[in-house]
Amino acid sequence: MRNFVFATLFFAIVLIFCAHAANAADASAKLQEARHFLTGDHKDTGAAKKLLLDVVQDPGQVQDPDSLCMAYIYLGYIEDRDKNREAATGWYAKAAAIGGTSPFVAELAASGIKQPLVWIRHLDSDAAHEEQKAAGLHKTPAQPNRGGKAYIAKDPPELALATNLSAMERRENFEAIWSIIDASYADFELKSIDWQQVGRRYTARLDSITTDDDFYLTMFQLVNELKDTHSWLNNYHPAALFTVRDMPIDIFENRPFIVAGDKAGWEVLAIDGMTIPDRIDSLRPFISARSSERAFRREAVRSLLAGKELEPVSVTLRSPQGQTETLTLKRGGRSITAPSPQVSVMLTKQQFVDFGRYPSGLGYIHIRSFNGRKEITKEFDSALDSLRDTSGLILDIRDNPGGFNHDDIVGRFLHKRAFVGYNYTKNGVQHNQLNRTKSYIEPRKWEYKRHVALLISDMTGSAADLFTLGMRKAPRVTTIGTTTHGNLSGSAIYAVLPCGLVVRISNGYFSDTKDRSIEVNGNVPDITVETSIQDYLHGHDPILERACEVLLLSERGGCLKPGEHASTFQTKPEIALGQIRSL
Repeated sequence: MRNFVFATLFFAIVLIFCAHAANAADASAKLQEARHFLTGDHKDTGAAKKLLLDVVQDPGQVQDPDSLCMAYIYLGYIEDRDKNREAATGWYAKAAAIGGTSPFVAELAASGIKQPLVWIRHLDSDAAHEEQKAAGLHKTPAQPNRGGKAYIAKDPPELALATNLSAMERRENFEAIWSIIDASYADFELKSIDWQQVGRRYTARLDSITTDDDFYLTMFQLVNELKDTHSWLNNYHPAALFTVRDMPIDIFENRPFIVAGDKAGWEVLAIDGMTIPDRIDSLRPFISARSSERAFRREAVRSLLAGKELEPVSVTLRSPQGQTETLTLKRGGRSITAPSPQVSVMLTKQQFVDFGRYPSGLGYIHIRSFNGRKEITKEFDSALDSLRDTSGLILDIRDNPGGFNHDDIVGRFLHKRAFVGYNYTKNGVQHNQLNRTKSYIEPRKWEYKRHVALLISDMTGSAADLFTLGMRKAPRVTTIGTTTHGNLSGSAIYAVLPCGLVVRISNGYFSDTKDRSIEVNGNVPDITVETSIQDYLHGHDPILERACEVLLLSERGGCLKPGEHASTFQTKPEIALGQIRSL
């Protein structure tokens, strides 16, 4: 019997190892195939984009930082060629944030942030390069009007940053951006930001600034004071930080843990002698701000070991058994594949929307991002049509970073027009001058009338936060998981400075029907379920499992209230979990 158990465990370990290796190989193959679709004059950007989104959806499967970085760069390249500049810069920013990349790849990511990237040597011919330049597709950013005045634009211009700024120019540009933010930003009172005090602090710093790099970094930090995911510098990003690539870290139940490698499951206690809160604070000047502290903490925890390439870093760890150990590591190493939760159902995969059906009768739809328009609606409609006869639906938008508004998908779950909240937009220079309008969503096509479990997380944000807001007003929908990112600041304007710096400034926000702002606060789930580090390492998905319990209970005429567990009722949770795990 003992030999049988050992043999079974060994076989399971081999299967897990092989699965991880297969995932890594699959990611590499998809990246190679995407590169093939993008090479030459006759590109299939749609096919390439679908493959690349599959790769970046699970970054842990990519074996080296250069490959992951290039996947993001290719996505930005595709958006730039389609003239979707804002979407493109988002991908380049993700690429630039990856540590341990080669100088060429890091420079390519930085170049994409500064200007549209529509020609890459290993994808495009020299002849195509010349044709694109002649057609104006590959533009050199215009030089800024250093002697001009700051102005507000609806769309961001492509400008180079001025160099060799004088002390007077630095002060004039600082005063210009401070004033435009003061008159245009919508969320000062919402976030209790004393902008006058912020201005005094940064004014005092100007005299000690002597280089262009220090000045632009200071402007980055000034905009970070807004704690707004949707406010940023459009053509500047701090230098990339390098991390220890064979020791990825993430946060579980508000504590940081190693998630792969020899120390997987060990808790991180200190970095270079600093406590975790102190280390997170030390990273704030160099990491883009987030609209909520929970979202920023997740980003910062993933960068706990970050710093200058090849510099040593000391990390103190605690094992699951309570043993502590301090290691000295070097930044910039190899990447390790981290395990990722898998749904135990055969999925039909599309570019943005995957779907499948469980033997229990439940349907499953996963929307990876909303960074598309009609194509996402079309894919979702196809998925819902295929699952029309299911007894309940799991709709998974965990870690969906957003993109474009998709009220049309929410409309599939409504039988009548629904009031979903308020939209605030700045309409005067005073901080409290805001115009408020009501937001409604109309029903569309046939209504899905079974119970729906909407899965959300602290990285569900932007358009996904807005989607959650709408779904909360649909009947028979239960939200499960953790409070969303809380970055829903609405519309924006662009401030253009004489030095060439282009700054995106949020000038609105959304609130729910009770006038509770989603920006900062997020959408709080009806049922809160957190994933532990042990759940993660063993491939358990307690959020998905709880959704199964809720839906199977609803199918039997029961209901779950926040804080209640299915075992309170007649439905046994092990039956539900067995059904959800069955293939």
